[in-house]
Formats: sequence, structure tokens, C-alpha cells
Amino acid sequence: MSYRKIIETIAVAAAITAVPAFCQEADVPLDEPIRTISAVVDPDAKAAIAGINAFSLDLYRHTLTIDENHLLSPASVSVAVGLAYRGAQGTTATELEQVLHFGKPPREYLRVNGQILGTMTFAGPQRELRTANAVWLQDGMPLLADYEQDVAAFAKAGLQRVDFRGAAEAARLKVNNWVAERTGDKIEELLQPAEVTKNTRAILVNAIYWKGGWASAFDKKQTKSEPFKLLAGGQVTAPLMSQRSNFRVMERGGTKAIMLPYVGHEVEMVVFLPSSAKDLPKFEAKLTASDLAIWVDALEKAEWRETILTMPKMRIEWRKDLKSSLQAMGAPTAFSDNADFSGIARIPYPGEDPRAIGLKIKHVIHKTYLDVDEIGSEAAAATAVVMDIIVTSAKSDPNPPPPFIFRADKPFFFLLRDRRTGLILFMGRYVKPQAHQAPDG
Repeated sequence: MSYRKIIETIAVAAAITAVPAFCQEADVPLDEPIRTISAVVDPDAKAAIAGINAFSLDLYRHTLTIDENHLLSPASVSVAVGLAYRGAQGTTATELEQVLHFGKPPREYLRVNGQILGTMTFAGPQRELRTANAVWLQDGMPLLADYEQDVAAFAKAGLQRVDFRGAAEAARLKVNNWVAERTGDKIEELLQPAEVTKNTRAILVNAIYWKGGWASAFDKKQTKSEPFKLLAGGQVTAPLMSQRSNFRVMERGGTKAIMLPYVGHEVEMVVFLPSSAKDLPKFEAKLTASDLAIWVDALEKAEWRETILTMPKMRIEWRKDLKSSLQAMGAPTAFSDNADFSGIARIPYPGEDPRAIGLKIKHVIHKTYLDVDEIGSEAAAATAVVMDIIVTSAKSDPNPPPPFIFRADKPFFFLLRDRRTGLILFMGRYVKPQAHQAPDG
């Protein structure tokens, strides 16, 4: 019998995104123009973004729960697993490349991904997007020089030493505190005690923070408690926001779509609304990456149209270990005793169990948060890829048409995307208002 075992070795805590709502006082004076902050990526990065977006839909479908709200940050998951992918070899690398649509060998992909990460940091009036990476490593465990150089150069990941073997709980708290600080305290307790143990050897973390106000804010006085239809039939009362303004809208095949830009127009929410409450699952099941790209491209080209918009104030919180989903999608080897992440570190190293021969992924913990109100949105996400050590075995028309009616008082699918690059930051559905929500005042 071969001796292959993985000591709980690497936790990749990745991608945190936050979008706190604003108060009216924070608005920019009317005489101060707000300009879009540009971002330019090369063809390789564009292809990588298309891959992340395709992975988004795959992961979304594999993690859906019937009749529940859902929220993923596919960019977070992709960046987190991408840090581990940089050190993958053989079948482990091939499966991860196919499932996550990386499209390039590990080292080359991290270089391209570094370009994408570079577009995810900007700040302007009423909005901010930033990203950060860090690597927590078992004290005494050496990284391979080229891996360490690449994660520093392309992922800008700072290296921090901790003692998982002797003080796993203290190490877990350090990671969780780092995550909380970079998500405005919206993502707390990302990693639970059982997920960081004396066998953990590293935690790779990517954090994304987004904060933005609506380009066209809602008037709080117009928010009313009204019926919201449910997937399974029936209805509940929910706070619905309303406004009459100009948006890019379209309707196709019984589904309406609208683009809701945030201040600066770098980031936007795209909402897809089937005509019937019960039709959302059908829309989700049929939606492909190419179809989604067609929808978004058509919306980008659509003329602005006067719209009567109604949508709920909403809050979504979601957490899951994505391990079983990624295994089912076609990447089981990375989680098995046959995993090969020999491009990260040589195992064993002095002081390690002499039977240890490598690393495997133990958990991929993903936690998200979204809060949408009249002024803007607040969203956060974090992903932790936990790896063990092996020791035995996603113009105005002169004759304008009547206002377009977009009434999201029933289940819908939505994206938060960087419209400059096309990168999907968040993907989710809203099907069940939370009982604690109520209109202000």
C-alpha cells in the first residue's frame, strides 16, 4: 500500500467583496462631474474573464437550493482556487483548468490573473473597489522560490507566518480578522474552528472590497410594503422601492432585463425578471455563458428608456463549503490523496512528519453578503481553500414609447459586474424576502 496522506495544509481564503450603502450627505455636489475610471485588459485577460464568467454559471447551478436565495462571488472563488492552481501539477492541474475554465497552464494563468486583479482597485466619489491577497504559512514550511515569487509579483500576496500545528485557533482568528477588516465586518467567522486544525499548513487569501451608490438613487418616501410573489406560489409582504427614471432595458422570450449602474458607471447590477414567479428556475436552467453574454451585449447597446422601476430592498447572506460541488463538476483529484500540488512546496520539509508527501485541498469555504437599499448596495464575499498534508494515503427618441414597466415583485436573477472588463463580481437570485426587512420610517 502506498503511503500518501495530506496533513491539513493549505487554506486559501479568498475573495472578499463589500459594498456599503451611503447616506445622502455623502453625495457629490451637483457641479462636480463624476468621470468613469477606465480599465484596459489585453486579449489574454479578456479570455480569462470569459472563463471566470463561464465558471460562474456552472458553479451557480451546482450550488442552488430550491426556493432559497443564492449569492456567489465567482471572481472570489476563481482567484482563491487560482492561487492553489499555480502550484498544481498533472491531473490535478488539468481538472482544475477544465472546471474553472482557467484556459492556461498554472504559472501563465497567474500572470494573466494578475492583470485582472490590477483592474479591481480604484476609488472615486461614492464608490470604491479594491482587492488584496495574503498567504498564511506554517512557520518553518518553505515555499518553492518560484511559487513565492509569482504570488508576490502577480497576486501581490504578502506572506505571513503562523503556527497551525501549535496554535491553530490563534491562526484561524488572525485570518478571520484579516477578512473582517477588508469587508467592513460583513464577513465574520469565515473559517470555523473545525476547518483550521493542527494539520493545516497554509491559507491563501484574496479579498475584494466594493462600495457604491446608485447612479439613480431611489426616494425612501416611495418605498412601500407590498406583496412579493414566491416561487412555490403565495406571497409575502416586502419593502419595494420605486422610481421613474431612464435605464437600459430589454425584453426577450418572456424575460425582462435591466442595467442599474452605480455612480461612475464602472460597476452595475443587471437584473433578469421572468414574467411569472414560477419561471425563474427554467430561466436559470437554460441560461448559458454565451446566452448571458448576448443578453449583456444587447443591453449595452440598448438605448436609454424611461422606466418605472420597482424592486425590493434586499439582504442575502450565504455560506457553503464548495468542495463537493467542485468535485462533482469534474475536479475530484485536488481533494484526494492523489492530489499533486508539488509546485507550492516540497513535502516533507525539516520538522514535518516524514511520511508526508504533499498537499491536497480540504475545504473551499465561500461566504457572501449583499444588502441593497435606496442609496446603494453593500456586498461582501470570502472564499477559503483549505488544504491538508498527505500522509498515507463563475438617446432619446423623438417619439418616445410609453414607460417600460420593470416590476421585480417576484423571483429574479441578478449580477453585479464590472462593466469595463465584463468581470462578474457577484451572481445570485432573490426569491424569498427576509422577515426582518421593512421600509425605513
